[in-house]
Amino acid sequence: MPHIPHHVRVMLSSLKFCDARPEDLRTLSDAEWKDILSRWRLDRFTIPLRRVCGDFLPDWVRSQIDREIVGNSGRFERIKADYSKVASAIRRAGAEHLVLKGFAQWPGFVDHPRFRRQSDIDLYCPPDSIGRARDAIAALGYENVEWVDPSPGDHLPPMSRNPGWKWRGDFFDPELPICVELHFRLWDQQGLHVGPKNLDEFWFRRVERKLDDITFPSLSLVDGLGYFSLNVLRDLLRGMLRTHNLYELARFLHKNADNAPFWQNWSELHEEPVRSLQAIVFRLAAHVFACQVPGEVEQEINRMPAAVNAWFERYGDSPLDGQFYPNKDLVWLHLSLLESSHDKRDVLLKRLFPRRITPANAPYIEKNPVVAQTGQTGQISPLRRRVKHLGYVASRMTYHARILPPTLWRGARWWLAAKEVGSGFWSFFAASFFYVFGMYIFFLLYNLYLLDRGFKEDFLGLVTSASAIGSIAGSIPAGLLAHRFGLRKALLLCLTAAPVIFALRALLSGTAVLLALAFLGGAALTIYAVCIAPAIAQLTSRESRPFGFSLIFSSGIAIGILGGQVGGHLPGWLAHFGPAVTAVRAKQLALLIACGIVALGAWPIARLRLASAPAPEKTLYPRNPFLLRYLPAVALWTLAVGAFSPFFNVYFAQHFRMPMKQIGTIFSVSQLSQVLAILAAPMVFRKFGLVTGIVYTQVAAALALGCLAAVSGPSAATAIFMGYTAFQWMNEPGMYSLLMNQVKPSEQTGASALNFLVINVAQAIAAAAAGASFVRFGYPAVLGVIAGVGLAAACLFRLLLGRDSLPVAQPSPAEIGS
Repeated sequence: MPHIPHHVRVMLSSLKFCDARPEDLRTLSDAEWKDILSRWRLDRFTIPLRRVCGDFLPDWVRSQIDREIVGNSGRFERIKADYSKVASAIRRAGAEHLVLKGFAQWPGFVDHPRFRRQSDIDLYCPPDSIGRARDAIAALGYENVEWVDPSPGDHLPPMSRNPGWKWRGDFFDPELPICVELHFRLWDQQGLHVGPKNLDEFWFRRVERKLDDITFPSLSLVDGLGYFSLNVLRDLLRGMLRTHNLYELARFLHKNADNAPFWQNWSELHEEPVRSLQAIVFRLAAHVFACQVPGEVEQEINRMPAAVNAWFERYGDSPLDGQFYPNKDLVWLHLSLLESSHDKRDVLLKRLFPRRITPANAPYIEKNPVVAQTGQTGQISPLRRRVKHLGYVASRMTYHARILPPTLWRGARWWLAAKEVGSGFWSFFAASFFYVFGMYIFFLLYNLYLLDRGFKEDFLGLVTSASAIGSIAGSIPAGLLAHRFGLRKALLLCLTAAPVIFALRALLSGTAVLLALAFLGGAALTIYAVCIAPAIAQLTSRESRPFGFSLIFSSGIAIGILGGQVGGHLPGWLAHFGPAVTAVRAKQLALLIACGIVALGAWPIARLRLASAPAPEKTLYPRNPFLLRYLPAVALWTLAVGAFSPFFNVYFAQHFRMPMKQIGTIFSVSQLSQVLAILAAPMVFRKFGLVTGIVYTQVAAALALGCLAAVSGPSAATAIFMGYTAFQWMNEPGMYSLLMNQVKPSEQTGASALNFLVINVAQAIAAAAAGASFVRFGYPAVLGVIAGVGLAAACLFRLLLGRDSLPVAQPSPAEIGS
């Protein structure tokens, strides 16, 4: 509890059920005791402190709390008398009720109700009884009290009788008016967006109980625990946790930890969703007060989602910290319990940007509504009240604005912690950043650099084909290398050899040499492509693996935005060093800098501890009938996108004479469109199905290519290019998911290798043919043909794979056992 004052930590430590240190209370000064009494009296915590640690309290503290106990005992006698009158009136009206909280907490949560400060009488009435109950209570002279709770989602406004009572500054005053609250439901699922829709079954299990000279209906002991713990959870999520409630909950857990029949009954009567919510406050109570926890509760705690565990590990002290240093960490706990995106958005906006400013005396009224109604705040003129209110509103707005940045930062830390990825993953992420960033800059500039050196598009196509052939040739050796020497050494080889090869591509000029280096560069990059999936798999758990893959691949697109901007401006920046740095020389230096950035990725990889890849399957390439239909469709689609994508920068430079900076900006914005497309892809596939969604995106991308063939202006071409890249990348997650869904787990590596092989072969053919065709026929004609190939690919995809309900391949029993 880093932010809780020392004397408060000492007080809480003295109340622990295990390893308590009440003797430390003797070290506190009188000033610290005064702060404890003033701060915790309103939270009803001083009486438990007196009963548990009385021998260690100063005499004057004991005397003061003893006076409060006497006053509270007198008030309890009035509560019993008032309840008897109210209950009789409700019964005469033909209504039903049961008692919630208050003296119904006995015997499990308190020694006796006289030792628990009770501000009002809480009654639950079924919907068909609450109207008659309210009228019956009003007939006794009770009136509605001013109510400022922003979301009284489970009860009517409090009702109280106030025959001339005056506030005397004593919260334990026996004459303090007693409110009655009529609850019309036991749980407000609509307001909290979490939990069961209702707890109606609790009503049907109600019991009759006797306390002193009164008899009253209440929840059964099991349901009483359930209701009270959910009530504490409600207050917790709303940022209104009362520490004494948490202490009472810890007391119940500790005293009933060995009550096996009770917890068996609890497990049987309460469904798993309800138990899991109760376990949250059980865990918090055990954390603060070190109480024993029964095995059934421990099992529920162990089953908590990763997001809830991450919150407790990082911000488990925040509910108590918030009483001294305000924070909004509880919003992240609330979000971890929600499933609907709409609910999460609603809760987040309400907590971070509240639309209603609670009045300054709201907490005071909430705890003691009649105090405020009877003029406790004194008589204030309307003008002064308005000025004071405006000042308060301004202070609250300033508070919410000031606390927003740290809240978002702490939320980001919680979100990342909930993904359960370790430091090794982040080291790999850093290596991936350097690799992708450097490669984006290199590939953006390299074709333009070759154009400046006098080469034409036909040679650029040969270079792209040589690189693709190198990738094809390097696929199997890369897998064998990773298996023989381990993923770490294979990645180190890639991140040291690739920068050297690519630097030579920028320094040397012979056509044969450049083609050979392109081949070697493609083979070197294949090592990274082969190792990335097993590396991420090793660095993540089964639950966090989807997040790991998503982050690595989606961040690659985001890094492309940065790479496009830097790559587009870097030659211009270098040209400012002097007249000796020509345009060609500036691009060459930028390419060498990009190679240096890639080489930086070797440093974080060197710190990783990665095992060797698992032994390959006996059959490297699976003989799955689905692949015979899938791979031809993929090949034809790759011929379409592979014919234009490598030449997009040349298209804008040659066809529209765009400057380098503008091309870099287009590249960066296209990366942003890809990110948005990938985020939208799941919605498209959920709506239309995988196959149909893929076909639709392929048709859209092909039509965009056709529009590029017909457009004549650079602005329109830029907009169409954004749409083309968005639709092209939108279908990638669907195609990969379709492939992985339709092959067995033991076939996935081989299927992925076949997919990679077919894509690279098609890419090599497409790049070589397109490069020569652009030189001979020009961009409009060739783009028109490419668009036709894309439409043909979409039709072939529909023809071969047009069954949206394709069966998902099931693992064999041996695979399940493994």
